[in-house]
Amino acid sequence: MRGSAHRGQRGQALAEMGIVVVLFVTLCVGILEFGRAWIIVNMITHATRDGARVAAVVLPSQRDSYGMITDTSSIKSQVLSDIQTVTSTTGFTVNVTQPSVGGVPMVQVQVTGSVPYMFQLVGNSFAVNRTVTFRDEGRAS
Repeated sequence: MRGSAHRGQRGQALAEMGIVVVLFVTLCVGILEFGRAWIIVNMITHATRDGARVAAVVLPSQRDSYGMITDTSSIKSQVLSDIQTVTSTTGFTVNVTQPSVGGVPMVQVQVTGSVPYMFQLVGNSFAVNRTVTFRDEGRAS
C-alpha cells in the first residue's frame, strides 16, 4: 500500500511540473516578443525623428522659390535605411509633407508599415504608424 501511494504522488508532481513549465515558457516568449516590439517601435520612432530633422534643415539650393523641398527621396531613403538596421521587414512607406500650422512652416515625416511577430502567438504582425513634425527652418514664415 505504501509504494502505490508514493507512485501516485510522483505522477501528480510530474503533471504539475508540466503545467508550470508550459506557463513559464509562454511567459518568457511573451516577454521576448514584447521587448523586441518595444525596441523596433522605438527605433522606428527615432528614424522618423531623424528624417524630420534632416527635412527641417534642407539647404535653400534644394528648395523651390516658395521654400518647399523639391526632392524628398534622399530623406525617405535615409529613414528606410535606418529602419532596415533593426528589422529586415520591407514594405514601410515614408511620406514627407510640408504643412503650415498657424502660419508657421512645418515639415512632417510619417512612417507606416507592419512588423512580423517572432513567435506569432497573438497574430502575424503588428502595425507601426509614426509621425514626427518639426518647424521647417529653411522656409520663411
